[in-house]
Amino acid sequence: MASNNNNNSYYGPTFHDTNSIETIHEKRPGDLEIGTAPGFVPINSVKRTMGNPSPLGLWSFGMVTILLGTYNLFLPYQSNHIIFPSAIMFGGLAQFISGFMDFWYGGTFGGTVFVSYGAFWTGQGLMMLTQISTNTLNGYTDSTDLDNALGIYKFYWSMYTLMLLGVSLKLRGGSFVLSWCLGFVFLTLLLESLDYFTGIKILLRISGVTAFLAALGAYYKGVAEVFEEQDVKLWLGEFKKN
Repeated sequence: MASNNNNNSYYGPTFHDTNSIETIHEKRPGDLEIGTAPGFVPINSVKRTMGNPSPLGLWSFGMVTILLGTYNLFLPYQSNHIIFPSAIMFGGLAQFISGFMDFWYGGTFGGTVFVSYGAFWTGQGLMMLTQISTNTLNGYTDSTDLDNALGIYKFYWSMYTLMLLGVSLKLRGGSFVLSWCLGFVFLTLLLESLDYFTGIKILLRISGVTAFLAALGAYYKGVAEVFEEQDVKLWLGEFKKN
């Protein structure tokens, strides 16, 4: 959901670094001098860099979370299978890409969070496929057993999120907004788990509110990271760690 990297860490690697690039061949007499043509930019003078992957991960997480929140809050008795395409592609694949890019740039925590929730949403999307969901349902004798299984599943995901929340509070470069997102994700999953165990739908509706709050935090942090590249700093409530 978020990266614990400093913004500058995304702009270190370059594809054309004149200090590290090896000479492929020696210049021979008569070779064209690079850069002599009008308007031509020598390739070694172009510094190509990869962008910050965190906004993609944050916004994809925010999109599927706010879709989930909409159904939990306003349509708790209706099927939410329309989320399937976004769950697989945006919530799943996009977060996977963002997470692995974060790992590439040394963002251990950010990469872990994005890949984890990318896997979660991919699994949620696959469960909406008729063939997979039918095979899963056939493994339970009645709806009570299924609800208990889903409750256990969501409960342990909430505990995993609680662990991530605790880690986020101790990170160098951690922030209030990051912990806000993880805190409300934890509450969303826990309330969904309790709904499966008890059947009390007001818990599911409340989880819709917490999902909205988590998504808004993710959207805001993504915007802040994009603006940071433009030297515009939005408030994130960064923790002061020595």
